[in-house]
Parts: sequence; C-alpha cells; structure tokens
Amino acid sequence: MKFGLLLVPQVLKGQPEPFHDMIEQIEFAEELGYDSVWLTEHHFSEYGRAAVPALTAYAIARTRRIRVGTAVVVLPFHHPIRVAEDWATLDHLSKGRVDVGVGRGSQPNEFAGFGVSLDEARERFDESLEIIRKCWTQETVSHDGRFLKIPEIEVLPKPYQQPHPPLWQAAVSAYTTQMVVDHGINGLIGPYLMPYDLLKRDYFDVWHTATAAMGRTDLQMCHNEFVYVGETDDEVKRDVEDAVMWYVRKAAKIWGERIRSNVSPQYANYTDVLERFDTITFDEVFGSVSMFGTPDRVAEKMRWMRDEGGCDYIMNFTSFGGIPHEKAMRSMELFAREVMSRFKGDVVVDAGASSAPVVA
Repeated sequence: MKFGLLLVPQVLKGQPEPFHDMIEQIEFAEELGYDSVWLTEHHFSEYGRAAVPALTAYAIARTRRIRVGTAVVVLPFHHPIRVAEDWATLDHLSKGRVDVGVGRGSQPNEFAGFGVSLDEARERFDESLEIIRKCWTQETVSHDGRFLKIPEIEVLPKPYQQPHPPLWQAAVSAYTTQMVVDHGINGLIGPYLMPYDLLKRDYFDVWHTATAAMGRTDLQMCHNEFVYVGETDDEVKRDVEDAVMWYVRKAAKIWGERIRSNVSPQYANYTDVLERFDTITFDEVFGSVSMFGTPDRVAEKMRWMRDEGGCDYIMNFTSFGGIPHEKAMRSMELFAREVMSRFKGDVVVDAGASSAPVVA
C-alpha cells in the first residue's frame, strides 16, 4: 500500500497561521516514510488557505524524496496557461516529484468571490483540463472555446516528467468517478465519513469496473480518510472529538448550497452528503466511518480498505479542526511506526486475522 498526508490548513479564530507547522509536518512525513503529501486550495474562510504553488515550492525545497501534490487545483478559478506554467516549473524544481490534482470546486462562497457561476463549473473544468494537457504535450497551443480564446502560442517550460506530471481528479459521486476514468487520469475517489459498504459499492467498485472495461490498469485510485492514532481509544476520543465535529459541521455549512431548490443540477449529490455531515454524531464518526483509535483498531480498518475495498492508496487527514501541532505529529509517528509498517513493502505483516471493517 501507499500512504499520503492531506493538509487542509484550517485556521480557527485566534490561532496563528499554520504554514510553518505544515512544513514541519511535511518534513516529518518524509522522515517517517510516507509516500506523498497533498496540499489543498480554499478561499475566503477559516476552513482553508490558498497559495498552493507557493507552499508546494517551499515543501519541495525542504524535502528530497516525498512526492508533493495538490488536492486539488480548482480549475474554474484559474487561467489554465498559468496552471500549466506553474506546475511545470514546480515539476522541474522537484526533479519530477509533483502530482497535480484537479477539480471543479463546490463552495458557493468561493465561486461568488471569483465571480464564476456554479452552473458553469463542469464546462470550465473540462475546457481548462484540455488546455493544460495541450500546453504540456504540444509544441504550440491554440484554443477557441466557450470561455477562452487563445492564439497560437508556445507555453514553456514543458514538464520534467514525461509526458507530464501525474494528473488526479477528485470525485465524490459515482457519476464523477466514471468521468475521471473517461478522462484517463488518476482518481481521488470518494468522500470521507462514508459507511464502508457504500464506499465500496458506490465508488471503489465503480472505479474498478470502469478501469477494467477500458483496460486502464495504469490508473491509480487514492482515497482520503480521517486518520488519528493514539495509545488508547479514550485518548483518541479526547483528542479528536471537538476538532473533527468542528470540521464536519463547518463543511456542512460551506461545501455547498443547502436549499435543494437552489442547487445547481451538477451538484445535486452534494446535498445528501452535507445533510449527513449536519446530522452525524461523534459516536458514528468514531465507530464506523473514520480511522480513529489504537494502532490495532486502525490497522484493522486499513486491512479492510486493502482486502475488501480494493483500495491500496490512502491519504491520511490527520491535522483537522485545530488539533494541536504536536498531537498531529505524534499521531503521524504512531501511524507510521505501528500501522503503516504492516502494509508497506512486499511482505505484509498482519496483526490479526479479522477482516471486519469496523469496531463498534
């Protein structure tokens, strides 16, 4: 299995900006043997921060091995030529260690801030993705589309990785999961806090069926999960309850439009997800839809992801909702030494035989 670290720099009221803590976590992730770190783009609230290319450049300069990616660049907010230029440059600076995740975004406040209609998100995304791929793979580029008119130009630099950095697309619906495969790129598949049987049926199985039908054994699937490891379950509950519930309730408010009659048709599935975020209890979160607990408990759920879910790449969301930096670092270390070590390499060392996905 492969393991990444997802960094969403939430800044709760009164807290300092977290950028230096983030870089320390990235350096520590490399030391501990994580495969990748993923930086997120958000605007206009305490939920997250933007400037992902700047953070990526700093992370690249402070590391030597670990891959650094974005989950995701929200393409409707950016000119695709600038995206192509920035990430090709970062690809050279890293000597081929960047991954580029892309998505269409969902937060109404962010779209309003940039003056972009949610109804145009998918079309803008598709047009931008097409242009970025042309910039990276063609000597010259021209484009005559609905949103952008580009004369014939040469976009430089070309990427360090050939034909370009690995592309990833986020998907939180079965329809979008199929669309990612149709685009022929890697998938950041499935929302967190999803019951595992539904996650398998509605996302992982859709991915495996679609890639098999197209013969795309080269495409990778990665899934992000809340992950926090402690010495005892009680310790973990004390550490995470307020933080994870702040994050979940905040996401329920800002991820999308809550009045169904106002929802753009292309975001119809988000309303169900947000209603779940609005009503889920901490007992549900801890018990069945997260990887919280002792190393053995978390390893049991990780084993389900690999053996039953068919997912061999997990992105750990460990620093959320204002969890203190030192506690996040301790969880990262416990996970690496006590859980990740059981799943890395050619030989998997299992601590138990159970394949049950949850522990009540």
